[in-house]
Amino acid sequence: MAALQRVASSLGTSASTYGSCKGAGVKVPDQFPAGLRVLVVDDDITCLRLLEKMLRRCLYHVTTCSQATAALKLLRERKGCFDVVLSDVHMPDMDGFKLLELLGLEMDLPVIMMSADGRTSAVMRGIRHGACDYLIKPIREEELKNIWQHVIRKKWHDSKEQEHSGSFEDNDWHKRGNDDAEIASSVNEGAEGVLKDQKKRSIAKEEEDAELENDDPSASKKPRVVWSVELHQQFVSAVNHLGIDSKIFNDPSVLNVCVFLFEE
Repeated sequence: MAALQRVASSLGTSASTYGSCKGAGVKVPDQFPAGLRVLVVDDDITCLRLLEKMLRRCLYHVTTCSQATAALKLLRERKGCFDVVLSDVHMPDMDGFKLLELLGLEMDLPVIMMSADGRTSAVMRGIRHGACDYLIKPIREEELKNIWQHVIRKKWHDSKEQEHSGSFEDNDWHKRGNDDAEIASSVNEGAEGVLKDQKKRSIAKEEEDAELENDDPSASKKPRVVWSVELHQQFVSAVNHLGIDSKIFNDPSVLNVCVFLFEE
């Protein structure tokens, strides 16, 4: 309810500034919806005058145009000076749907279409082109009294869209912050994991090298004796001293050693 009051208040304020567009001497009531700024477009002069009278009885501020091109020019020159547009569908200089399309592209104004053609297809065409309402001629004054609702609805919809857009951006900002924090955390965890893996591999390699050193027979094997000429001569002297018939040579292991040494 408070939001609706704020929207109505803003519309009342903008209505009171219409005099700057039309010039001094235009007195607009301050109480919304009185003073609602309405632009009526219809090539039928009689219908145009009737609509103007009924709208004035509703305390709306009315501007009339008998040509769609003139209305479009006026709207472009005085942007922000109108709250709602009532346009006939069939006009010689420009189709009402074309005017509706151009206003939808260039301005954020609620547009109400009017026509004696009440076929469902015609009404649906107007809605598809962006009309906020479609009034069937002849139009009653009671219908015109309620056109302010479309202005409020449009303002309310735009306000809600802005709020939604702002909250979405805030949520997106927080989400990106959380995502960045998660990414940073993942990077830190990944770096710690890499360091741990490197440390484990280093320890495993050291243990493996230690095991290879323990298993290497060359590490505990005694150094090999090199059979030199001097040792050979000493061996021959020992054999000659003992005698070839000595019983020591009857031991097979001694004989094998002797054969090995002689071959060397």
